[in-house]
Amino acid sequence: MNAKQGRKASVLLVVVMMVAGLLSACSGSDNGNKGSASPSSSASESGKPAGEKSKVSVWYLWGGAEGEALEQIIKDFNASQDKYTVEGLSVPDEQKIKVAIAGGNGPDLTDSFDWVVPQYAQQGIALPLDDLIARDGYDVSDFIPAALESGRFDDKLYSLPLNANFSIMYYNKKLLADAGYSEPPKTSKELYDVALKTTKVNGDGSIEVIGFPSYPSEGYLFNALAHGLGSTYLSEGAKELTFNNESTKAAMQMIYDYNTQFGVDNIRQLQAAGKWLDPTDPFLTGKQAIRFDGPWLSAHIKNMNIDVDYGIAPLPYLDGKPETAGGGLVSSSIFYIAKTSKNVDGAWEFMKYLYSPEPLAKFMSLMGNIPATKSAMAQPAMKDMVDSEQIMPLTESPNLKSIPHFAKRSDFDKLLGEELELMFNLKKTPDETMSLLEGKLAEFLK
Repeated sequence: MNAKQGRKASVLLVVVMMVAGLLSACSGSDNGNKGSASPSSSASESGKPAGEKSKVSVWYLWGGAEGEALEQIIKDFNASQDKYTVEGLSVPDEQKIKVAIAGGNGPDLTDSFDWVVPQYAQQGIALPLDDLIARDGYDVSDFIPAALESGRFDDKLYSLPLNANFSIMYYNKKLLADAGYSEPPKTSKELYDVALKTTKVNGDGSIEVIGFPSYPSEGYLFNALAHGLGSTYLSEGAKELTFNNESTKAAMQMIYDYNTQFGVDNIRQLQAAGKWLDPTDPFLTGKQAIRFDGPWLSAHIKNMNIDVDYGIAPLPYLDGKPETAGGGLVSSSIFYIAKTSKNVDGAWEFMKYLYSPEPLAKFMSLMGNIPATKSAMAQPAMKDMVDSEQIMPLTESPNLKSIPHFAKRSDFDKLLGEELELMFNLKKTPDETMSLLEGKLAEFLK
């Protein structure tokens, strides 16, 4: 898996996302976004000799093929105009980037993940983009709404999303057929029934085939399952806690019941036996019936020539609640302009170029990621993404949500993860866990 993929997906488990770029200057892109004819000059432009391009530094976390692909996009941008020269640098150390920005010696533009937005906004690391967007009439309506909102904090937009990461359901067709199922589960009840009937245990109680999507971890599973069943953790704008709802409780109970029936130690043993997105991954060895993961799983199956007959479907919805169908938790990789950037205008110009349809589509298709804009999704390059015809329509669901950012988001996530871990290990019941979380999580919103 690539560097990006190893850093994404849910706040409780590291999950998510690969690139090649072509030209498509922002001013000529077909997504309605206008190029910037800036009336102002950033600090690095003032005093530069006439005819000399001003420099824009872009640091990125990728390496290898992903870094090379971004460098191609940089090269194309530099050739497309005569005002700026972007200089890229792979710096796979987010703390180093953060310290450099804080000290005024960092890049003009860099990437990260949406969950850093509240922290970087409060610490003066990221620059709000609202004035630049308004100045240029930049069309943010092209972005998938839930992905765009992942960059917002305190009513300001601090970043733009590269992709829309959310879980889909993969299922092993043979394992389901052997258990008597001709199609994947659509509801929470059907999911649990399939999980029980496809789980196979050895004489010593160890798990031979896991039917429930507990691999790679229950932490990732919980966030995906709860939102798939229709949960929200917070109201819009993070004004109040909505965590205690039927969908959240159903997700908690299903995981608790499965761990109780098949044994936490047995599940932990299976989780430790295979490496995620490696040939030893149980789904890739035909030892997992249902898997929640991102579309990059399809790309890995193809790239590694894995022989597994799988299908793709939306996450199950809460039994009896078909209006929750198509639910999911969206997270994103992001780019943001450093608050201490010496060339804000140049950083913004390259940012718009990167997010124009062709470059973004080629960048995301290589990674097996869904681009965050509708215009990029419509590009021919996305047809090369494995299983794109099945995956792309899932982005149209209005039930895809992101968790609103707020000042104490990191504390919220930490407590949530700790308490859920106790429940996963059967140290607390779902009712005990919900009772504690409902009181403590609300404190972080004050």
